[in-house]
Amino acid sequence: MNEQMKILKLLEEGKITAEEAARLLEAVRDSESKKKRNFFWEGMGSFSDIMSDMMGAIFSTSFKNHSTSEKIEIPGKKKLEFKGISGDLEIKGNDINNFIIEKDGIVRIYEENDVLLIKTISGDIKIDAPRNINVEIKGVSGDLIVENINGRIEILSVSGNIVGKGLSGRFVGEFVSGDVELEYQNVDGIVIKARSGDVVLKISDKTEAEIEISSMNGDIHCDFPLKDTIKKNNFLKGILNSPKAKILIDNRYGDVRIEKKI
Repeated sequence: MNEQMKILKLLEEGKITAEEAARLLEAVRDSESKKKRNFFWEGMGSFSDIMSDMMGAIFSTSFKNHSTSEKIEIPGKKKLEFKGISGDLEIKGNDINNFIIEKDGIVRIYEENDVLLIKTISGDIKIDAPRNINVEIKGVSGDLIVENINGRIEILSVSGNIVGKGLSGRFVGEFVSGDVELEYQNVDGIVIKARSGDVVLKISDKTEAEIEISSMNGDIHCDFPLKDTIKKNNFLKGILNSPKAKILIDNRYGDVRIEKKI
């Protein structure tokens, strides 16, 4: 991680080019692949695996002439894909047809069929987006806010806090560190795996879902009375109204709270 961040720092300072950075990162990745260690839960892989995968995806395209601060408008797509090394990201769904992007830093934006792709090395990004889209986010460092999106949201985050407001649809998230707070109006399904940090999910009392929560070293709390409840020290399972959807949360070293949305 230290070697990779040194390379990124040199790139940000303009001391090496994106192509030189890509070659150096590839060399670091090859070296680290020979001494993998499983830091997190089974299936997620090591921190270096995550970093290497994202580095390869981000540096596969040159960032030349993509470091200015500007505001861009792009025709609406069905899906937004974001991959970033550092910087905060804010996505707000609105009743609009186009994406309006405010970027500051080293950012690459392009389109592939019905997908808008954004890759960034550093810098904050704010996006006004159509409300009914799917979102896929992979981030190494930085906070994330997602508001008023109706669709499937997938997030892989290594470090940073995650906040979701006014969401509807399906959510899949894997987090290494940082707190997660989500507010859902309508739930089609939620799956969260977290290494550390607290997880708070706010839902309506009319939500229909089978809820299953586990935390190896944290407290579990649920505002709702559940049917067919199974409760142990670090485990809670039950049904809220009916098992129409599934809410699965596994948090290794943090608390989990299911709260009533106000």
